Amino acid sequence: MNCRRRLSWCAALCLLPLAPIAARLCFLQVFATRRMSAMAKSEATREQIKLIQRGRILDRSGKVLAQSLPSWSAFLDPSMMRQSKRHAPAIAKALNLNPAEVARKASGRSKFVWLKRKLDLAEVDALQSLKVEGVGVVPDEQRYYPNGDMARPLLGLVGLDGAGMAGVELQQNKELSGIARKVPLLRDGAGRRMELAPHAEDAPVPDLILTIDRTIQHFAEAALLDAVQKHRPEKATIVVQDPRTGDLLALASFPSDPLKLPAVQDAYEPGSTFKVVTVAAALEEKLARVDDVIDAENGRWEVSPKIFIKDHEPDGLLALSQVIERSSNIGTAKVGLRLTPEKFNKWARAFGFGARTVLAFPGETAGKLKETGKSSRVVLANNAFGQGLSVSSLQLTAAYSALANGGKLLEPRLRVRQGSSPVVVRQVMSEQTLRSLNAILEGVVERGTGQPARVPGYRIAGKTGTAQKIDPATGKYSKEKYVGSFVGFAPASDPRWTILVTMDSPRVGYYGTDVAAPVFAKLLRNLLGVYGVKPDQQAPPPDGALARQAAEADPRTAARP
Repeated sequence: MNCRRRLSWCAALCLLPLAPIAARLCFLQVFATRRMSAMAKSEATREQIKLIQRGRILDRSGKVLAQSLPSWSAFLDPSMMRQSKRHAPAIAKALNLNPAEVARKASGRSKFVWLKRKLDLAEVDALQSLKVEGVGVVPDEQRYYPNGDMARPLLGLVGLDGAGMAGVELQQNKELSGIARKVPLLRDGAGRRMELAPHAEDAPVPDLILTIDRTIQHFAEAALLDAVQKHRPEKATIVVQDPRTGDLLALASFPSDPLKLPAVQDAYEPGSTFKVVTVAAALEEKLARVDDVIDAENGRWEVSPKIFIKDHEPDGLLALSQVIERSSNIGTAKVGLRLTPEKFNKWARAFGFGARTVLAFPGETAGKLKETGKSSRVVLANNAFGQGLSVSSLQLTAAYSALANGGKLLEPRLRVRQGSSPVVVRQVMSEQTLRSLNAILEGVVERGTGQPARVPGYRIAGKTGTAQKIDPATGKYSKEKYVGSFVGFAPASDPRWTILVTMDSPRVGYYGTDVAAPVFAKLLRNLLGVYGVKPDQQAPPPDGALARQAAEADPRTAARP
């Protein structure tokens, strides 16, 4: 064989191994192009979760009540994680978890398990430094309440998945909810990432602005805390409303539970604070006059055979104004019995009782009025002085705001809406009745059971209440547990605030005169000073004249509600 042929065979033998490689390359380049491109793309591209945070909640002046801050959450994929038992102690240490719990999650069959939600930056760094296959961190957010427990029963709370669970967070969850969006990224050979399709920045979720005033909320909670420490009630509430607009300015509760807002969700028997409704109904129906004289039966009256109504103090003949000033149950019951059950309920509903408000707060109570068809003489008499029916603190505050603003029942507002005007539900009473009632309520504070609510230099209108509670064990009224309350508005010449204070089952004292009226006065003094409201009452007479007036005063004005 000549040299030329030998060289050809050698070349053929050398090139022969390249034939399969060439064929494979031809197949990949020609026939498998799409599949190989997809594989390359999957290796070079990644997805990243981008969060648009949950909206902030602000008070009426723009101060932050709730906001979301960046956080992270750790997860693992048990199908990818290798040697889980070996890594479990290190992961547990990084995240302050139980190693056995981490090992249990890692040995599961699912492809995604949360390790820990809402990590801080130190935990993220510690976990990522381990570089464990199948363990990762994703962006998250943490709800933060910068004022601590302030207004938490109102604000509510957010769950681990970022959804509202109670309070405003639940009521406005749809509007407050943030957005989680996947963003495609391209990774180069050095591991650097960039967005595949840059886009305009997402707009943040709009802020939710409440009518709550953080300053008033602070003073309300401070006054409530002092009263709780002194009187040790089981529960207590303060509601502050602007009677001119219906705006709720403060809702304070004890105990402070983000799952419960008692002022809106709890119903209670109002007692004597409800007496103005009875008097208003009788005046409007022309069944009573302000100068009527009513026999208070010396403190004990048999309203029906063997059923008695009692007063705290024995009284004889009282003018209608004195019936309210001295908080006579007997006098009010006699006024109430001039009405029919249908008329009584009509006027109670006119003041907003027996129905939920437009606030539409989660768990809001409608209270309860007796069905007129089942009402008896005794039921009507008891209802007249606030016994045997139930209301919410929100309803009672709104009713007194109607007395303060010219007789208009306004829709209570919790949210600021630009350009919106107060919504009048109805005109509850005539101007003549309103003037009579307000004069009576001022007399309650000046001469009657509401004297501890006085603030020198200011005219105040209000009413005390001391209501017995039903004992669940016996179904009868307890002789030990009461709800002491005071509700009023000031300054009476141009009301700025309607304030309700309730003390449920206080252990030290129980009369509304003692446990609620002083709290009203303390809170009102702070508000008058902070907002610079000028006095609307003349200065008291000189000491000598004051002493003579005191000597001539009716000694019965010291009576309790």
